[in-house]
Amino acid sequence: MAKTYTVVKNGEALKELKTLPAAKKLADTEGAEVWCDGAVVYAPTANDAEPTVPAQERVLQYTLTAKMNIRKAPAMDAPKLGIAEAGTVVDVTAIENDWLCLTDGTFILYGGGKFAEHAR
Repeated sequence: MAKTYTVVKNGEALKELKTLPAAKKLADTEGAEVWCDGAVVYAPTANDAEPTVPAQERVLQYTLTAKMNIRKAPAMDAPKLGIAEAGTVVDVTAIENDWLCLTDGTFILYGGGKFAEHAR
């Protein structure tokens, strides 16, 4: 599966691109970060200083495109903790093995973008 690089500014996804160089160029122009697979892969900063917000504190919002089970762990056989309706916006700290890791430590299947998309 081809990687998608998402340019994010102030928690909002600006654009998804297929190549890292193109994403870096846009990030530099916008003063934004580049995310891939739920993690920051590029963050332009003045004088190559560290980003001001630690990676573990960065949160992206995704909108569910289908009714999904909320699970205790990133596995289909993990206990179900609840259900989230299509259209629900969730706060995501990472994507682990195709699962959205929510800020409360629960998980929703991402499906490579089949079941959720960046909130606009």
